[in-house]
Amino acid sequence: MHVNLTGETEGYYLDFDSVGALAKVLEKGFFHNGTYSSFRERHHGREIDPSRVSPLQLVVATQNHDQIGNRAAGDRISASLNPAQLAQAAVLNILGPFTPMLFMGEEYGASTPWPFFTSHPEPELGRATAEGRLKEFERMGWRPEDVPNPQDPATFASAKLQWAEAEQGHHAELLATYRELIRLRRSRPELRDPDFGSISVEFDEDSRWIVLHRGSTAVVLNLADTMATVPVRGADAEVLLSTVDGVGLLADTVQLPPHAALVLSLAAA
Repeated sequence: MHVNLTGETEGYYLDFDSVGALAKVLEKGFFHNGTYSSFRERHHGREIDPSRVSPLQLVVATQNHDQIGNRAAGDRISASLNPAQLAQAAVLNILGPFTPMLFMGEEYGASTPWPFFTSHPEPELGRATAEGRLKEFERMGWRPEDVPNPQDPATFASAKLQWAEAEQGHHAELLATYRELIRLRRSRPELRDPDFGSISVEFDEDSRWIVLHRGSTAVVLNLADTMATVPVRGADAEVLLSTVDGVGLLADTVQLPPHAALVLSLAAA
């Protein structure tokens, strides 16, 4: 989801640069199931036995402390995505087939970073840590002045959440979306189905849309910057949640604005 939303393809992100990669993970649990990993330079992983593994045993996160802290500036995805894209990440994380995990502040799109910070009492260890970080990120094209010193108390202070944000503007709107998504997951049994066989996915790589089917619930995302026409029985559907305005329900399709997420009940079909 990170790659499809941000477009980042550096390092280990490269293998996931497609909507098809996202679809495979939703249906199979893991992307690398014996496939070649360009980052590891070898084949990696193996197939899940769906008779022995439940989707609910797999914990997923749009972002976590490691993935953020191991970035040079400790920037969250909220630093580079717009509110509609953050809502898309929320929809697929909460309503996907796995057990979702939220990183603190993610639920309201916290603007504070989560940089790597340390408090080594030994001066030499502190210097070595800071210098090691600089060398690591210099190889990736980062300027030294853009990499926070992990030993600087200001680096730690910058990571503290600003809780008042949760009550303001688009932060409050995102928090309301998370609450509604959690309510939907709790109220619709198919969204907690522990069987891989209950999951099906449709997608279009060129148009960049994806539909996750979970029983009578369809989760539809337009990952593109342009309007998308998605083949879903729109006329027979009930809208459970829409993250943007301007969604059109037609006879056999739905029209989604850029970066829209839509949750439909197809029970009437």
